[in-house]
Amino acid sequence: METSIINLITDCLVPTATAVAGWFAGRRKRQGDAIRNMQESIELLTRNNKKLLDDLAKVNDEVLELRRENTELKLSVDQLCRENSQLKTEVQDLRKQLTQAPA
Repeated sequence: METSIINLITDCLVPTATAVAGWFAGRRKRQGDAIRNMQESIELLTRNNKKLLDDLAKVNDEVLELRRENTELKLSVDQLCRENSQLKTEVQDLRKQLTQAPA
């Protein structure tokens, strides 16, 4: 009788107990791995976000510089247009003088 109880324990209860213990240990490991994977994903997203913010800041600085240059160029074009208009007027006056001068 004792051997049948021992056989029952060794054949059924020990494997069942080790299976349950293994399942609990594996469950904790899987949860730990899942948390670790989530942390790695968050770190990757954080690095990518920082890089994008740095790139955005650089692009914003370039936009500001281009706007400043554009304003300067517009002012230069306006000044050149005024000078061109004045020179056209001078040319017209000189042509009138040439046509009115006695030959």
